[in-house]
Amino acid sequence: MPTESKPYTLINMQLSKNFKYVELYAGVENLLNFKQDNPIIAADDPFGQYFDTSFIWGPTRGREFYAGFRFILGK
Repeated sequence: MPTESKPYTLINMQLSKNFKYVELYAGVENLLNFKQDNPIIAADDPFGQYFDTSFIWGPTRGREFYAGFRFILGK
């Protein structure tokens, strides 16, 4: 196995807008949709001698979007 992982860029963004009693927000994580290929060695044989989870060095999930709101109390 290689001694170093490939370089990658991870970009996360969030936008928010405040109103009197509510805050709205939306964002994205892993904007460039980078995923590590085959992060778990021998994943199909978890009790075999070659199974190894220690080589996970990057994101395993792709781009994710989210949105929500927060109530502002005590203003």
